[in-house]
Amino acid sequence: MQSFGVIGLGKLGLSMAIGLAAQGRLAWTMNRSTEQRNAAKFQLPPSLPMYNSIDAIPSPTPCTIIAVADNAIEDVAGVLAQHFGNRLNDLVVLHCSGSKNRSVLASCEACGAITLGLHPYQTFGITTAKNFKDIVWGAEYPPIEPFRTIAEQFAQDLVYTLGGKIVALSTQTLAHKPVYHASAVFAANYMNALVGLAAQTAQYAGIEPAEFLPHILRRALENALTGLKQIGTGKFPLTGPISRGDISTLQEHIAHFRALDDSSAIIRSYCHLGLATVEFAFHQGIVSASQYHAITTLFQQELSALA
Repeated sequence: MQSFGVIGLGKLGLSMAIGLAAQGRLAWTMNRSTEQRNAAKFQLPPSLPMYNSIDAIPSPTPCTIIAVADNAIEDVAGVLAQHFGNRLNDLVVLHCSGSKNRSVLASCEACGAITLGLHPYQTFGITTAKNFKDIVWGAEYPPIEPFRTIAEQFAQDLVYTLGGKIVALSTQTLAHKPVYHASAVFAANYMNALVGLAAQTAQYAGIEPAEFLPHILRRALENALTGLKQIGTGKFPLTGPISRGDISTLQEHIAHFRALDDSSAIIRSYCHLGLATVEFAFHQGIVSASQYHAITTLFQQELSALA
């Protein structure tokens, strides 16, 4: 079985390291932050080599995983190439970015490495190997054989070891990879922001968020997941005043928000999210053109008043 090295011990990198170590597939990790290395020690085998710089790594592994911030991948790949040079020949180097293409690993490829992008379509709020169970990984492989086949084999080995599945990203997706990544941002980051705003609003109303919100959130998510099967049919589930074109209820919400201590922040969030929702509702055929314009005008006027 091939072994892996992991550069970067953030939530994603450490989750991968934990999963690989559990299968005896992790050769070493590297992270510059002393704090992150110390935190990782409690979750990884005591005997596992853990380096504080790429220059300290004595030898490359059959597959090196770069799990650092997107804007640092190209620089890390450059240091890796400079350190190992042609020792990377016929070895695999991959990054886990959802927005960057394989091209950010060009320096390693120039040293003979087989490069690929392998992005876990998942949110990593908590560090655990369970994050990978049954998730989809979007893959970008080299276009030329035999490098493509070799890259596919390593990708399958890694992903199947962690319990996921792979989808090769199309030429269209790769040409607009930041949009692919944005879809995950909508699904994960923005949803958390929505839940946070719902909890904050519940507190303003004097109710306990942990008591009132869980059931409605679960039902809303179930409705949304059902809607994934119906996208394009105009049947994506949407309830509430916007879906009914109920201007008076929206006005009542905003009027009562004005009485709150931090009224501008909650009104601004409410209106921006409302604009996004009515835009979606209109294009799904849920609201009419007149309802769309009336609701849009209401929210825009409120935002202008806050400017």
